[in-house]
Amino acid sequence: MPIGRLASPGCPDANREIGGPRRYQKIMQSPDRLTEPLGTARVVRSARWSLQRSQVRWVLIIGDLLLVNTAAVIALWLGVQRSTWWLAVASWDTFSVWFLFLSFIWFACAEVMDLNDLRVAGVALRAVRATLGVVLVTLAVYLVVYFVAAPQTLPRHLIVFFAIAAAFLLSVWRGLFALALGTGPLARRVAVVGAGSSAAALLQAIREHAARYYSVTAVFDLTARVPDLTARNMADLDEVIVGEQEDLSADWLAAVVGWREQGIQVVNMATVFEELTGRVPVEHVGRNWSVLLPLEQDATRGLNGALKRATDLALAALALLVALPLLPLIALAIHLDARAPVLLRQVRVGKNGRVFTLYKFRTMIPDAEPPGVALWAEEQDPRVTRVGRFLRRFKLDEVPQFWNVLRGEMSLVGPRPERPEIVQDLEREIPFYRLRHVVRPGVTGWAAVRFPYGRSVNDALVKLQYDLYYLKHQSLTLDVLILVKTLGAVVTPPRA
Repeated sequence: MPIGRLASPGCPDANREIGGPRRYQKIMQSPDRLTEPLGTARVVRSARWSLQRSQVRWVLIIGDLLLVNTAAVIALWLGVQRSTWWLAVASWDTFSVWFLFLSFIWFACAEVMDLNDLRVAGVALRAVRATLGVVLVTLAVYLVVYFVAAPQTLPRHLIVFFAIAAAFLLSVWRGLFALALGTGPLARRVAVVGAGSSAAALLQAIREHAARYYSVTAVFDLTARVPDLTARNMADLDEVIVGEQEDLSADWLAAVVGWREQGIQVVNMATVFEELTGRVPVEHVGRNWSVLLPLEQDATRGLNGALKRATDLALAALALLVALPLLPLIALAIHLDARAPVLLRQVRVGKNGRVFTLYKFRTMIPDAEPPGVALWAEEQDPRVTRVGRFLRRFKLDEVPQFWNVLRGEMSLVGPRPERPEIVQDLEREIPFYRLRHVVRPGVTGWAAVRFPYGRSVNDALVKLQYDLYYLKHQSLTLDVLILVKTLGAVVTPPRA
């Protein structure tokens, strides 16, 4: 299917009213409402303060960390009250490591469980449930670390007080935040310029990812006359989002500039889509190729590239060393279950289109594919063995790929490598697909932690959107986030 015809399933038509938790008001501008000439509207409106998307995230993170440390203080105080334990108020400064450690664990667990995602943070019940889940995971991680840390490095019984205080304080905070989202400074009133497929995809992304945060007050059809810029029409507007495929006329361009003059933020559709979904809208960029590529720097070269490679070598060697005692047991289980070679060797496409041999533990029955044919994986694939399902659940089938990392054919983080046969088909179907080959493929990646196995060309398109987001924003920070999310997916039960 040509890429131009691919669209998100269920994408609403931008020219009609859209349902959802906060219904979008259909305020399409028509000539009879535009009674004032554009040039006569040079009024200065009073600015309305509103939190931007990144600011909402920081409010959540800072609020969480303040309450986590408040809960730690309460736990220490209760510990002093309950016994004549050696802890005294004067020695609380010695527990700075405890405060920092709890803050780090909370932040990591919150990222793994998407607690700062507006889809979770914007719904009170989901927010409270996720908060309690993070409290339990934080408690479990703390107890594991406690038993391997040096004696009296971390207090033991105080963690119970902390868990109770944190569960109460953070649940109340998150619940109230979710209820307040969409009102006052926690609301973001926006207008969308354009009614094409890119605008429709944007509206769908808003409804799925930030329905309570965004209030879409107007969708402007470019076939209509430009709106006037009176204070009445701009009083409650915070942001204007312009569709990526739209070619603005001189009048519409003047209107957009006028909005900006009045202090209203003007952004393109691709920027908002990326921030909401973590994907690059590759099928909606039209001829604007700059949306797809990082323009400021190449994170694969220079000091960044050297640091990434050094990290790959160190962590891959450590992972193989830790997994070494398990390898004979895994090999024996595979042999008894599948009666076939334990290691599977497959040709994959790597950096700059070079092919290499990828190693992984066998998870499917012998002859799962006809010779020379690459088949898409299926949900509940019957070709997967019993041991294979266990290995896939805990990502143990990927352990041999750390050898590929040491050989320089792969990285720890990057787009997952595909078979040459599949790559050839996808390059014909999806423009820009070859861009994912400008970096080393990864054992895990942004698409791997955000999207399940690809089973079709449409799934490959979504995975490409995630891969391009990684290419544009790759950094050591993003790599660490992906590794933390991967570890979280291994140790936590799969979501329903």
